Amino acid sequence: MKYKKVKKKIPVYFYVIGALAIILLAMAFFSFLNKSTPSIYVFPENPKQGDTVFIRVKTQAGEIAGNFGQEKLVFYRKGNSNEWISFLGIDADQKPGDYKISVDTSNAEHLAKQIKVALADFSTASAVLAPSPAQTGITTEKAYSNLVKNDGPALKKVLSNLNPQPYFTSAFSFPLSSMQKSGFSFGKFIVFAKYKLQHFGVDLQAPKNSDIFAINDGKVVATLNLPNYGKTAIIDHGLDIFSLYLHLDEFKVSEGEMVKRNQLIGLSGDTGYATAPHLHFSIRVGSSRVDPIAFIEATQKLNDNFFLADIANAFLNIIK
Repeated sequence: MKYKKVKKKIPVYFYVIGALAIILLAMAFFSFLNKSTPSIYVFPENPKQGDTVFIRVKTQAGEIAGNFGQEKLVFYRKGNSNEWISFLGIDADQKPGDYKISVDTSNAEHLAKQIKVALADFSTASAVLAPSPAQTGITTEKAYSNLVKNDGPALKKVLSNLNPQPYFTSAFSFPLSSMQKSGFSFGKFIVFAKYKLQHFGVDLQAPKNSDIFAINDGKVVATLNLPNYGKTAIIDHGLDIFSLYLHLDEFKVSEGEMVKRNQLIGLSGDTGYATAPHLHFSIRVGSSRVDPIAFIEATQKLNDNFFLADIANAFLNIIK
């Protein structure tokens, strides 16, 4: 007589106990992370001119203050957590070399991180000539004068108003549904008559009347019509971060209006000093002129980098 081997079923409560054990271990792990010693995490540690450095400090202190050389850092605390975030712009003409980021807390903790700023490719690239009067309708001398006497001061006035609280809660997105560079790249040197200026934005392909979107939540702090920059919209995203949209044909928002990420704010055009319809797109972090495309791409990787930093710190604390 042959006997069939009866396969015993595992009781359901074994699965329940296993699931609960995994949940408890995960809770303990993240509780350990949150109670870890004060730490500072910087990404990237070796930026180049025009990059944005993201700083995260973990501390139980109720107040913190930080500096990058002589520049004060603006920190934001996530609710009542022990996590503080700051965005540090490395200006396009920042001198390459070693710099220290220092943070002091109300718990008398001093944290510091060294970073090394490298020379960007645009700093060694050859300059190009500005568009000719035949292309733009005005001389390069007049274009330069407009920048110095009108457009530059107008932007400086708007960008000098600091809002330390962020309006945004998610990563930044792109201003166009299709992103393709067309024209001057970020950091490019341009010769205007006997003067050489730097292009602190990126020119993007945008046929006339293309939809332009807000890259994140914020407040429209200016809708200007300037000689060189044309119709220009500026959005304050908080934490001293501004996005600028130049040469628009039409505004779809008004000054003082609160906007949401991906909201339509205008239509592209060729107003001001331009040879064809396009979008000149810029981002300012503090007083720093940063690469806007690199900034957006970096914010979209922040969660992954911060999570990896948590794991690294956890293992270091275990080893210690």
